[in-house]
Amino acid sequence: MNVKEYISSGIVELYAMNALSPEDKKEFEQMGLLYPEVGEELRKVEKKLEGYALSHPLNPRPILREKILSNLIKNGDSVKEAPPKKDIDDGDHSLTYKYLIAASLAALVISTFASWFFYTRWNDAEERYTTLLKEKNDLAVNFNVVKATYDETLANLLIIRDELSEVYSLHSTDTAHNYQARVYWNKFNLHTYIDVLSLPVPPEGMQYQLWAFVKWKSFDAGTLHSETRSIERAKDIANADSWMITLEPKGGSPTPTMDRVYLKNK
Repeated sequence: MNVKEYISSGIVELYAMNALSPEDKKEFEQMGLLYPEVGEELRKVEKKLEGYALSHPLNPRPILREKILSNLIKNGDSVKEAPPKKDIDDGDHSLTYKYLIAASLAALVISTFASWFFYTRWNDAEERYTTLLKEKNDLAVNFNVVKATYDETLANLLIIRDELSEVYSLHSTDTAHNYQARVYWNKFNLHTYIDVLSLPVPPEGMQYQLWAFVKWKSFDAGTLHSETRSIERAKDIANADSWMITLEPKGGSPTPTMDRVYLKNK
């Protein structure tokens, strides 16, 4: 058994207020014998109750004594018939008065402590709920990220594994650099995809553009998004026997700039 959870369950406070059933009370006393920390916690709670009672004394109103005497005279026949004995009556009334004060004080202490106890438990529950809600939101965000990554990976895998697609490897025209890209072209549905493996970041105002060639006649296959490093869809191409990537002004050009060729497959 977890002793800390047992103590934090509130059973120590209920035992101190004599609010446990005989079975629970017996079980608590056995726990106190087995675990010294239970007895130590009980002494702390009793000390708190005693301190609270001493710091919050109640002074009953003077009219309360008159009301008690009046009720005793109205409802007790023995009071009417008995001869007046001032000393004894005053002693009995004084004792009743003290009992009422003690009972009122005990009720106040118990109700105040119970309010504090349940408020603390409610506050703890609210904090746990807030923590669980944050964890739930974090899990939802992580799930969306993982799902997006999974969807992208699956889509790329379907493109790469497409048996009807022809794969063209493009290499750098400058032997001093190892720029690379791959073109996946399906001549049946005309879908074209470009996978940039390595290219430098284009200068400001410039953009890479993919071209398809048929007997050196160029066809615009679309501009590339340099911020992505995944397979992206290009324009549909009806026919191609070679491919090329050039650096063009932002938005693309109608014809390739041959002195700015970065990648080609032939």
